[in-house]
Amino acid sequence: MPKGTYAKDATEAEGDLTAYCKASNFDREWLSVERRATTVRIACDQEYGYDEVYRTIDTDQVALLAETAKQARKSKLDADDDDLLSLVEHTEELSKTLVPNILQQCADAYLGGQRINLGFSKTMTRTEFGQLRKDWTVEGEYTTGDGMFTNFHSFPPQDKQKAGRVRWATRSRAEACRATCS
Repeated sequence: MPKGTYAKDATEAEGDLTAYCKASNFDREWLSVERRATTVRIACDQEYGYDEVYRTIDTDQVALLAETAKQARKSKLDADDDDLLSLVEHTEELSKTLVPNILQQCADAYLGGQRINLGFSKTMTRTEFGQLRKDWTVEGEYTTGDGMFTNFHSFPPQDKQKAGRVRWATRSRAEACRATCS
Protein backbone atom coordinates (compact mmCIF):
# COMPACT_ATOMS: atom_id res chain seq x y z
CA MET A 1 0.00 0.00 0.00
CA PRO A 2 1.18 3.55 -0.69
CA LYS A 3 2.23 5.70 2.25
CA GLY A 4 -0.51 7.53 4.05
CA THR A 5 -3.26 5.07 3.14
CA TYR A 6 -5.53 2.94 5.23
CA ALA A 7 -7.76 -0.10 4.66
CA LYS A 8 -11.45 0.42 3.91
CA ASP A 9 -12.39 -2.67 5.97
CA ALA A 10 -10.97 -5.56 8.01
CA THR A 11 -10.95 -7.94 5.03
CA GLU A 12 -8.82 -5.58 2.96
CA ALA A 13 -6.53 -4.92 5.92
CA GLU A 14 -6.08 -8.63 6.61
CA GLY A 15 -5.16 -9.30 2.98
CA ASP A 16 -2.75 -6.38 2.73
CA LEU A 17 -1.09 -7.17 6.05
CA THR A 18 -0.69 -10.82 5.09
CA ALA A 19 0.97 -9.74 1.82
CA TYR A 20 3.26 -7.31 3.67
CA CYS A 21 4.30 -9.98 6.16
CA LYS A 22 4.91 -12.49 3.39
CA ALA A 23 7.08 -9.99 1.51
CA SER A 24 9.20 -9.43 4.62
CA ASN A 25 9.35 -13.16 5.52
CA PHE A 26 7.41 -12.58 8.73
CA ASP A 27 4.87 -15.20 9.74
CA ARG A 28 1.94 -13.36 11.33
CA GLU A 29 1.02 -16.58 13.11
CA TRP A 30 3.79 -15.69 15.57
CA LEU A 31 1.57 -12.86 16.82
CA SER A 32 -1.22 -13.43 19.31
CA VAL A 33 -4.84 -13.25 18.14
CA GLU A 34 -5.26 -9.99 20.06
CA ARG A 35 -2.15 -8.46 18.49
CA ARG A 36 -3.33 -9.43 15.00
CA ALA A 37 -6.77 -7.90 15.64
CA THR A 38 -5.10 -4.70 16.83
CA THR A 39 -3.00 -4.42 13.68
CA VAL A 40 -6.13 -4.83 11.54
CA ARG A 41 -7.92 -2.08 13.52
CA ILE A 42 -4.93 0.24 13.16
CA ALA A 43 -4.74 -0.45 9.41
CA CYS A 44 -8.37 0.66 9.12
CA ASP A 45 -7.80 3.83 11.15
CA GLN A 46 -7.66 6.95 8.95
CA GLU A 47 -5.18 8.69 11.26
CA TYR A 48 -2.65 5.83 11.55
CA GLY A 49 -3.36 3.38 8.73
CA TYR A 50 -0.75 1.23 7.04
CA ASP A 51 2.26 3.40 7.90
CA GLU A 52 1.82 2.73 11.61
CA VAL A 53 0.96 -0.94 11.15
CA TYR A 54 4.03 -1.55 8.98
CA ARG A 55 6.24 0.08 11.64
CA THR A 56 4.55 -2.08 14.28
CA ILE A 57 5.02 -5.27 12.26
CA ASP A 58 8.67 -4.42 11.64
CA THR A 59 9.16 -3.77 15.37
CA ASP A 60 7.44 -7.05 16.23
CA GLN A 61 9.68 -8.90 13.79
CA VAL A 62 12.84 -7.39 15.29
CA ALA A 63 11.61 -8.19 18.83
CA LEU A 64 10.88 -11.81 17.91
CA LEU A 65 14.27 -12.21 16.27
CA ALA A 66 15.98 -10.66 19.30
CA GLU A 67 14.09 -12.98 21.65
CA THR A 68 14.97 -16.00 19.52
CA ALA A 69 18.64 -15.00 19.58
CA LYS A 70 18.49 -14.47 23.35
CA GLN A 71 16.95 -17.91 23.86
CA ALA A 72 19.71 -19.44 21.73
CA ARG A 73 22.35 -17.69 23.86
CA LYS A 74 20.60 -18.88 27.03
CA SER A 75 20.55 -22.47 25.76
CA LYS A 76 24.24 -22.23 24.98
CA LEU A 77 25.00 -20.80 28.41
CA ASP A 78 22.86 -23.47 30.12
CA ALA A 79 24.83 -26.14 28.27
CA ASP A 80 28.21 -24.70 29.35
CA ASP A 81 30.67 -27.62 29.42
CA ASP A 82 32.48 -26.13 32.42
CA ASP A 83 29.27 -25.09 34.25
CA LEU A 84 31.43 -22.29 35.57
CA LEU A 85 28.63 -20.13 36.99
CA SER A 86 27.51 -22.91 39.29
CA LEU A 87 31.05 -24.03 40.02
CA VAL A 88 32.25 -20.66 41.33
CA GLU A 89 29.12 -20.22 43.46
CA HIS A 90 29.78 -23.57 45.14
CA THR A 91 33.57 -23.44 45.40
CA GLU A 92 34.49 -22.35 48.90
CA GLU A 93 37.57 -20.39 47.87
CA LEU A 94 35.57 -18.32 45.33
CA SER A 95 31.97 -18.23 46.53
CA LYS A 96 32.48 -15.33 48.95
CA THR A 97 34.58 -13.24 46.59
CA LEU A 98 33.60 -10.82 43.83
CA VAL A 99 34.29 -13.54 41.25
CA PRO A 100 30.73 -14.99 41.09
CA ASN A 101 29.29 -11.48 40.71
CA ILE A 102 31.71 -10.59 37.93
CA LEU A 103 31.08 -13.84 36.11
CA GLN A 104 27.31 -13.34 36.45
CA GLN A 105 27.69 -9.86 34.95
CA CYS A 106 29.53 -11.43 32.02
CA ALA A 107 26.74 -14.00 31.59
CA ASP A 108 24.03 -11.33 31.83
CA ALA A 109 25.79 -9.17 29.24
CA TYR A 110 26.08 -12.17 26.94
CA LEU A 111 22.38 -13.04 27.38
CA GLY A 112 21.43 -9.43 26.73
CA GLY A 113 23.33 -9.40 23.46
CA GLN A 114 25.92 -6.93 24.69
CA ARG A 115 29.59 -7.13 23.96
CA ILE A 116 31.02 -10.38 25.17
CA ASN A 117 34.48 -9.17 26.12
CA LEU A 118 33.36 -7.62 29.36
CA GLY A 119 35.50 -5.72 31.81
CA PHE A 120 34.78 -5.03 35.46
CA SER A 121 35.90 -1.97 37.33
CA LYS A 122 35.44 -0.80 40.86
CA THR A 123 37.21 1.61 43.15
CA MET A 124 39.08 -0.46 45.74
CA THR A 125 42.27 -0.53 47.76
CA ARG A 126 45.44 -2.02 46.30
CA THR A 127 45.12 -4.95 48.72
CA GLU A 128 41.51 -5.64 47.68
CA PHE A 129 42.47 -5.33 44.06
CA GLY A 130 45.42 -7.67 44.47
CA GLN A 131 43.19 -10.26 46.12
CA LEU A 132 40.60 -9.95 43.36
CA ARG A 133 43.28 -10.52 40.73
CA LYS A 134 44.42 -13.65 42.59
CA ASP A 135 40.81 -14.90 42.85
CA TRP A 136 40.26 -14.21 39.17
CA THR A 137 43.36 -16.23 38.29
CA VAL A 138 42.07 -19.13 40.42
CA GLU A 139 38.73 -18.99 38.61
CA GLY A 140 40.47 -19.20 35.25
CA GLU A 141 42.10 -22.43 36.43
CA TYR A 142 38.65 -24.06 36.71
CA THR A 143 38.01 -23.71 32.99
CA THR A 144 38.82 -26.40 30.46
CA GLY A 145 38.89 -24.13 27.44
CA ASP A 146 35.80 -25.88 26.04
CA GLY A 147 33.28 -23.94 28.12
CA MET A 148 31.47 -20.66 27.54
CA PHE A 149 33.93 -18.53 29.49
CA THR A 150 37.48 -18.25 28.28
CA ASN A 151 40.40 -15.85 28.20
CA PHE A 152 40.52 -14.92 31.88
CA HIS A 153 42.99 -12.17 32.61
CA SER A 154 43.39 -9.08 34.73
CA PHE A 155 45.37 -5.89 34.40
CA PRO A 156 47.33 -3.85 36.90
CA PRO A 157 45.61 -0.76 38.33
CA GLN A 158 45.39 2.20 36.03
CA ASP A 159 44.36 5.78 36.66
CA LYS A 160 42.19 6.19 33.58
CA GLN A 161 41.78 9.91 34.11
CA LYS A 162 45.52 10.40 34.21
CA ALA A 163 45.92 8.20 31.13
CA GLY A 164 43.36 10.36 29.30
CA ARG A 165 40.83 7.53 28.90
CA VAL A 166 38.14 9.17 31.05
CA ARG A 167 37.10 12.77 30.58
CA TRP A 168 34.93 13.48 33.58
CA ALA A 169 36.22 11.07 36.19
CA THR A 170 35.86 12.15 39.80
CA ARG A 171 38.30 9.51 41.03
CA SER A 172 40.58 7.00 39.47
CA ARG A 173 39.23 3.53 38.81
CA ALA A 174 41.08 0.29 38.49
CA GLU A 175 40.15 -2.02 35.67
CA ALA A 176 40.07 -5.38 37.33
CA CYS A 177 39.13 -8.41 35.35
CA ARG A 178 38.05 -9.54 31.94
CA ALA A 179 36.58 -12.72 30.58
CA THR A 180 35.35 -13.57 27.12
CA CYS A 181 32.07 -15.40 26.70
CA SER A 182 32.20 -17.19 23.39
